[in-house]
Amino acid sequence: MQQKQVGEGFKRRSFLAGAAGVTAFLSASHAQGGLSGGAAAAAKGALAAGNAGFPKDFWWGAATASYQLEGAASEDGRKPSVWDTFCKTPGKVENGDTGDVACDHYHRYEEDVKLMADLGVKHYRFSIAWPRIIPDGRGAVNDKGVDFYKRLSDCLLNHGITPHATLFHWDLPQVLQDRYGGFQSREIVADFGAYAEAVGKRLGDRITHWMTMNEISCFAHSVGYGVGYTPPHAPGITLPNIKARSNTSHHALLAHGTAVLALRASSPRTCNVGTAENINSYVPVYETPENIEATRRAFLRDAANGSIIAPILTGRYSDEWLAEFGASAPDIKDGDMKLIAQPLDSLGYNCYTGTYVRAAGNAKGFELFPCFDAYPKGSMPWLNIVPESIYWGIRLLTDALGKKDLPVFISENGVADGAKPDAQGFVADIDRVMYLRQYLRNVYRAVAEGYPVVGYFPWSLMDNFEWACGYTKRFGMVYVDYATQKRTPKLSYQWYRQVIRCGRVM
Repeated sequence: MQQKQVGEGFKRRSFLAGAAGVTAFLSASHAQGGLSGGAAAAAKGALAAGNAGFPKDFWWGAATASYQLEGAASEDGRKPSVWDTFCKTPGKVENGDTGDVACDHYHRYEEDVKLMADLGVKHYRFSIAWPRIIPDGRGAVNDKGVDFYKRLSDCLLNHGITPHATLFHWDLPQVLQDRYGGFQSREIVADFGAYAEAVGKRLGDRITHWMTMNEISCFAHSVGYGVGYTPPHAPGITLPNIKARSNTSHHALLAHGTAVLALRASSPRTCNVGTAENINSYVPVYETPENIEATRRAFLRDAANGSIIAPILTGRYSDEWLAEFGASAPDIKDGDMKLIAQPLDSLGYNCYTGTYVRAAGNAKGFELFPCFDAYPKGSMPWLNIVPESIYWGIRLLTDALGKKDLPVFISENGVADGAKPDAQGFVADIDRVMYLRQYLRNVYRAVAEGYPVVGYFPWSLMDNFEWACGYTKRFGMVYVDYATQKRTPKLSYQWYRQVIRCGRVM
């Protein structure tokens, strides 16, 4: 999406300014069926006034990922990932950008942790690079790679910040892709389990909060492996049919379940284990019983939700998904679903956008409303701004899948800004502030209505390598001058610091 369109999208003040009022109305609507009159009035008043108070122990955090941030791509024993290979393939990444240096976080992590401490976050989500820990994907552990994450974790803990580590954020060792096709093969399950065991054993004395994987629905279902098209992300594999795609994501699910067991068995301390998934959210165009039921149907029938988050949380592929894709269901062996559905301590929910739904008299019971070209977007063609999506994602996770007591935290939520540094170098990313404010109000709606929301990690702490977009898109609250590696907090950093200090939406 062109920068001009970003500006046009965010100039639609009536859309953004009205979001708080709509949220307040929707909150009261739902509350009539669940909260007492006093609680409903309090929630409505807090949301309408923007005075949403979060619990004192709420996890205020920030998030990043290894390949997008670390750099040091060939230092201290690290070997190539599929993204190193992909970036060096002509035409795959804008401007030929790579993660070779990125934000040089490998060498500048102390400066970056100081930025987190100044921001006021007490929780930090990052990922561990598999090819830095086990460069050949299996076999010998690289102590120098482990030592980096020990230094990072110690620095975080010394600043009062809890580390939250993701084992896999898309940087698969290239050698495993070459050996057996990566997640196309069931061999990945044992290798990922051994990697999880090695990490838990060596870092579990420092890290007690884990996520096994980031967004199986993206890397295995659409952008990394595609059916009938060349996917835009690494490893960029075109699969022959939907069944091959289903098997690829099924292998990822098995690897997830194996890693849950491995982390709990190998960690020297009791740990909190979950995963982070880009759950596709559906939003009723207005909240009537019929439209809410249509939203539930759409959520469970979704190609990613029904075949990824549903089996993780329930131990079975959703009936709604099977009704549409049953002929392309994966090859399931005895014990697979039990392994996939390991009990989780918490669940990370990555939310950026959503889809509007209403009831319909067709076989599915719903119809979707695609967002038209002029609909407000966040600098990416897919990022339609749907603030209610974050509330409905939380609600559908707990209601539609029956997990009312599973703690949920927002593991990613963000937007690419269209701002440029002014003469003094300051970045007034008002578009990000408006986006985060409206989404965070909807997180509070879920809190106020009793859903088990425990934390919020906006994406991202700082500008970084944005996959196939290279360095052309900036999702950070801190501006990074890639030529000098100078970090400059943006307006959104200042806003979020006030949110954390006050414990409410500002």
